[in-house]
Amino acid sequence: MLRIYHYEFCVELAVLPAGLRGLPTTRVLPHERPTRMLYLPNTLAQVRALHIAQGELPKPTTCTLYFPSSEAIAAFWQQYKQTFENVLAAGAVVVEGRGDILFIWRRGHWDLPKGKVELQEAPEEAARRELEEETGLICGSAERFLTCTYHIYMENERAFLKEVRWYLFRCSTVRPVVEVQKEEGIQSYKWVSPSEIPFLYPQSYGTVRDVIEYVLKDVLPSASG
Repeated sequence: MLRIYHYEFCVELAVLPAGLRGLPTTRVLPHERPTRMLYLPNTLAQVRALHIAQGELPKPTTCTLYFPSSEAIAAFWQQYKQTFENVLAAGAVVVEGRGDILFIWRRGHWDLPKGKVELQEAPEEAARRELEEETGLICGSAERFLTCTYHIYMENERAFLKEVRWYLFRCSTVRPVVEVQKEEGIQSYKWVSPSEIPFLYPQSYGTVRDVIEYVLKDVLPSASG
């Protein structure tokens, strides 16, 4: 399953489950706002229009597009990416000595350290650099790659698709002091225990929720045995 966010609106790409019938198709008009649709060939423009038009919804909303196979999703995704200007970024999930995770407060949301990958820079190095610049933390090399998230945004009527590659960093110190980069709009920070993290979700981005849920379910449990 693949998710592409536009603010609080998410287009989710999934394989059609056996037995699911009677879905509206992507030929419907964007204002009808179905929450589940069967993707039809040659309707990429309709999907893009729907995705962009729904970007200012006031609360989290997901529209699932179903495809006959994972290969069909991959083919659609390659075409869909080409309708946007693509941006590559990298981000860091930092786990401290007793398992708490670092969040930063930036522009009204609980966020994670991240930024654009510079020319001729490896994404893993970009994640380490952004972590140091935005928090002052020096955690060495990334422990592992985590996952990718995707979101679109608009600037001067230009549509961008940002891919963020996320990496896990470990810090042996318990709740080290963080020096936030205020010129990047970061106002404060918080070390959060795994049990407390869901309370931050209403003030987090969908991409941040997704990567943290991945860490909580697939990374930290295995690390603790």
